[in-house]
Amino acid sequence: MMLCWILISLFVGFLKAQEVIYAQVGGTVTLPREEIKAENVYVNWYRGNNESITIARNPQSGIIRGKDTKTNIDLSQDFSLKISPVQESDFEIWRCEQHVLTSTFKKTYKLYHVTIPKVPAVIIGESLSLECQMEYNLVKPKVTWIPPENTHCYQRNLKGEKIVVNSVSKCHSGVWTCKLEYMKKTYYTEATTTVYVIDLPSSQDPIYKSSSKVLIPCSLSSNIPWSILNETGLINGIWSFTPLSDPKSTHSLLSLSIGSVVRWNVIKDTVSPVKAKEIELKDNDLSIHLPVSENIRGVYTCDLIFSRKTLSTKVQVEVLKVSSSRGSPVYEGQSVNLTCILGHQLTSEFEMKWNCSSLSSCSSFKLNSSTLFIPEVKLEHRGKYTCELWKNRKMVASADLFLKTEKAPVDIWLYVAISSGVVVFILLLVVIIMCIRRYRQMMMYRRRKTKFCCCKNPQQNQKGFYKT
Repeated sequence: MMLCWILISLFVGFLKAQEVIYAQVGGTVTLPREEIKAENVYVNWYRGNNESITIARNPQSGIIRGKDTKTNIDLSQDFSLKISPVQESDFEIWRCEQHVLTSTFKKTYKLYHVTIPKVPAVIIGESLSLECQMEYNLVKPKVTWIPPENTHCYQRNLKGEKIVVNSVSKCHSGVWTCKLEYMKKTYYTEATTTVYVIDLPSSQDPIYKSSSKVLIPCSLSSNIPWSILNETGLINGIWSFTPLSDPKSTHSLLSLSIGSVVRWNVIKDTVSPVKAKEIELKDNDLSIHLPVSENIRGVYTCDLIFSRKTLSTKVQVEVLKVSSSRGSPVYEGQSVNLTCILGHQLTSEFEMKWNCSSLSSCSSFKLNSSTLFIPEVKLEHRGKYTCELWKNRKMVASADLFLKTEKAPVDIWLYVAISSGVVVFILLLVVIIMCIRRYRQMMMYRRRKTKFCCCKNPQQNQKGFYKT
């Protein structure tokens, strides 16, 4: 019994004689050299009980490396031992011997494991659990958790070997650091792990376009590999479209094909503005491009379907269209309406403005309206007219129309003259016919007028009126 106590006491004394250092496999650790104020100091580092030097500093010949010394072993500027990256074989006893003239200074270090178990990706709104595991020894470090540098979340209770973060958001995504402080805070070690928070951020503002192509965004809030998404239980992804003209009608456009190559496949037998056969995805960007036309006005929904939750983001696309009531070209002397529309009635926060400052006659038009009316087109009206859509005093989109004006050709004027002559002839003919009909009616009325007289005939006893 006494022998056991003696052995335990010796073991504890041996542990106390060692400096405890924690390190994470794959990380970086520094074993500090005890500072000795001397210029010509020899610093020798040994691994375990090995008597051959692992790495050393010689004032005359500089840094000396042992024959079997690995490349992850080096000396820092103050000749401390730096191990990077830390390997499994490095977790043992390290000895430092310093020689100054006839004096020798020795110090022993013991390298212990600190690990953070791999954390599966979490979906936004779920809880996150982190644990900093350490090899048991007599030294109990103080543990502090440092959230990702890009975080703006207010954190509480970030001390202790185990922590739980409830209802994670995208700001929790990134590298978490477990900081260990020990030996009266003289030494500290940091272990890290990467946390992936899966989220599809939504855009509050609609997208306003007038031409070319439109990018409809849908991307994860952090750069998450597809392998991680698959491990989290990704089942499918869908793009759907709801036209602004028919809010009750929703069409599925694309379906996510998951495999060695991740792509969007067009869903057959559906009315879709997407014309491509398939859209191959790069990284974790789920966005799509569409050519701008009136048919793409509507709300686009991007869904990522997991086994335990579905993430969605919606994007509303508005198309600004400008047109001429006369088409192109517009001939001199004609009137024309330039119309700018979004396809639905504007609310009070919107305002339409016309910009034609490059034209000298622009100031005579009413510019604060969705319709620009030109009562009589002239050649000087030729040029670019820009319709601007303003929202809350900020321009969100613009559309251009080039008004092409020309003199009316001769055949048109001839057509106008002949048409006018025909109209005048028809009017005269109608007037003549009306006059003739009027005259005939008067003559017929006169002919129908009959005269009667009253006569006395002694030879007849008949009385009455007789026609004369």
